[in-house]
Amino acid sequence: MTQIDDMGTLAGQHLAKPSTFAIEDCYWGYMIRAGTGSRVGMSLGQVAAFFFGACFATAALGILVLPTLFFEGNFTAMRVGSAGLTGAVAAYLLWFASRGRQTEVHVDTRVGEIREAICNRAGKPTTVAVYPFETVSGVFIAQGEGNDLAQLAIDCGDAEQAVWVAEATEAQLVPLRDRLAQDFLWHAQSGQGKPLSTKQK
Repeated sequence: MTQIDDMGTLAGQHLAKPSTFAIEDCYWGYMIRAGTGSRVGMSLGQVAAFFFGACFATAALGILVLPTLFFEGNFTAMRVGSAGLTGAVAAYLLWFASRGRQTEVHVDTRVGEIREAICNRAGKPTTVAVYPFETVSGVFIAQGEGNDLAQLAIDCGDAEQAVWVAEATEAQLVPLRDRLAQDFLWHAQSGQGKPLSTKQK
């Protein structure tokens, strides 16, 4: 009885820990807010975008105001066009760098697709990747290293790596895994998806 009680106490402690993710239902499906920052690759990409965006913005300003080296003294069409093109590249890079680092996964059950998004400080999402339900081959929970938290991920055959959905204790992730698996399984049973796996990794 003592061992059973200890197991029950341990399971209760795992469930009692605050969850780092949140689920918001929408008319088209639901959004999963991971509660953590973006992946390392995305963060590095935003840093690089900010750096090169600042460089392009400086170059566009230089084309217009600095003493001319390759352009005539007046504002010719070539000079204005070069500044405008360089400024457009700078604006896009700086826009991407300002999208924020809060990650979300949108499960659109109406269209049948998964969207990875990042949100800025105002909460506006920007989609960075889209995966149709047809590419999903499994939903799994991977045990974390060095802590008692696990990670829930979706295995997309067309993606270079799994779509990481949320991080929490295994007991907290199981209901979300089952919900995702049910949605994907229903899509697969309709004849449009792949056989689904829910094995742990």
